[in-house]
Amino acid sequence: MVLGAGFLMYRFLTSLQPPKIEITENHISTNREFINGVTIEKISVDSIGRNGLPAKYTVDYWTSCNIDHPKGRSPEPPDKIVFNEKGNYWWIEKESDIQYVHKGLWRETVDGKKRLPFSIGLERLPTCPMEFEREQWYFITVGDPQVTGIFFIIDKNGNKNQYFMSSGVSPI
Repeated sequence: MVLGAGFLMYRFLTSLQPPKIEITENHISTNREFINGVTIEKISVDSIGRNGLPAKYTVDYWTSCNIDHPKGRSPEPPDKIVFNEKGNYWWIEKESDIQYVHKGLWRETVDGKKRLPFSIGLERLPTCPMEFEREQWYFITVGDPQVTGIFFIIDKNGNKNQYFMSSGVSPI
C-alpha cells in the first residue's frame, strides 16, 4: 500500500516537470511521448542575446514530424523519432522566411506572419528530409505546453549543444 502511494506521488511530481529531451544527428527522444510530433526549424541568426542564444532570427526552412492517427484507434505516440527510419509518423517540409524575436520565455513573429506548418498540399515523406549541419542553429518544438523550444547547434568539433527553453506553463 505504501509503495503504491509512493509510486503515485512520484509519477505526479515528475509529471509537473518539463520533459527531458535528447537530440542527436540521428534521432530525438524524450522521457515522455511525442504526442504532437516535432518541428525542426533551420534558422539564420540576426542577433544573439545576453544568454548566448539567438534572440532574433529568420526561419529559412522547417520540417515537421507528424504522428500517425490510425482510423478507429488512438495514436501510439513514440518516445523516440529516428530521422532516417520509417515509423508510426511521417514528415513534411517547406522553405520559409518568418522572422522571430524572443521575449522572455516566448517568441513572436516580427512582421505578423503566421507560423506554419500546415500539411495541406505538402508531400508526406517517410523519413526526415533534413540533416543537421555543423555550425548551423536550429530551433526545435516538441508540441508540449511546458516547452517553448530547444535551440540546437553542432559546433565545428562535432559537439552537440542543446538549450532547453521552458515555457513556465504548469501542466495542471
